[in-house]
Amino acid sequence: MNRLLEIGFQHTGHWQLNNNQLVLELNRFTRKRNILYAFVCNGEVKYIGKTVSALAVRMGGYLNPGRGQSTNIRNHERIREMLLNGVAVEIFALPDDGLLHYGPYHLNLAAGLEDDLIRVINPEWNGGRKEPPADPEHSETSGEELVLPIEQSFAVTLHPTYYRSGFFNVGVKYESHIGADGEVIELYLGQQVEPILGTINRRVNENNTPRIMGGVGLRNWFAANAAEMDLVQVDVLSPTAIRLHIEKQ
Repeated sequence: MNRLLEIGFQHTGHWQLNNNQLVLELNRFTRKRNILYAFVCNGEVKYIGKTVSALAVRMGGYLNPGRGQSTNIRNHERIREMLLNGVAVEIFALPDDGLLHYGPYHLNLAAGLEDDLIRVINPEWNGGRKEPPADPEHSETSGEELVLPIEQSFAVTLHPTYYRSGFFNVGVKYESHIGADGEVIELYLGQQVEPILGTINRRVNENNTPRIMGGVGLRNWFAANAAEMDLVQVDVLSPTAIRLHIEKQ
């Protein structure tokens, strides 16, 4: 596991059982594409894979495997078996930030690392082999994207300071739905597919409620779509992912 952390893998979610049904909880990188991911149990890397689809879509294949999707079916059952035996199954991921180049050419981080990670770590569920290509009839990019459920929704008034500075505070009633101080939070603005990144600050308010710091990106979105004192609907997708909508007065 340490070898993955050393090269930048980050915890992005976990699997759990609810009424004997497999449930996915993703906290970040939900819509990131071209990404490496790993399933980890008790610090042991069980599986490494890559996807050109959004991470949430790829995980959806394991959540609800289709007929003929042998890899998805096998891993679905392995995850269930671990959870039934009381073993946590954590999800880690390494996105491609697009910064790796050879001359003018972009190097695909996921494609370049997957084979060697599997060779060196030899995860049990890979069987020492990389994931086989998806069946064309059941491609991981086919079908609709997995829609993550909304955990909670609330409204925030765009006070002048919020509007001009690109941040907002979360009230006491909803603060438990937001992540820890210093964590990166994905901000989906309106219907945008790709998020901007912000941070959670729980030190600035005396009662330790979170301030969502969106910076210039959020400030510009406010300016283009809203006016001071408009309402912003905040849909909490996970403790580190939210979607914002403007509600005009």
